[in-house]
Amino acid sequence: MDNSKPNVTKDQVMLYFDKWESLKPEIQQRYDQKQSDASESMAIAIANYEELLEVCAPVGGSDRRTKMEPLNGEERLQFIKDKVISPFALIQLNLLYTELRKKIARFITN
Repeated sequence: MDNSKPNVTKDQVMLYFDKWESLKPEIQQRYDQKQSDASESMAIAIANYEELLEVCAPVGGSDRRTKMEPLNGEERLQFIKDKVISPFALIQLNLLYTELRKKIARFITN
């Protein structure tokens, strides 16, 4: 029986980070201009992040060190969803992406 972890490549996950990098300036601009549709763009970015978590989940372990999720990731994501109209939600989402990228770099090597 094969107990190896599913193979997730850097190329697969980079698509999600590339999408985030393209969304982030647009969302920042909408927050800066106090546009009400910033929350719609944030919803897309949040969905992208959640999909990225699902893609990476099989690679990580079950403890906090090896789980493919930033520390307190669930609580922080809930904060973002609850405060999506606030620019602080964008700041927090950016931090989640950054921290997840670092974890991925440690565990996904191909």
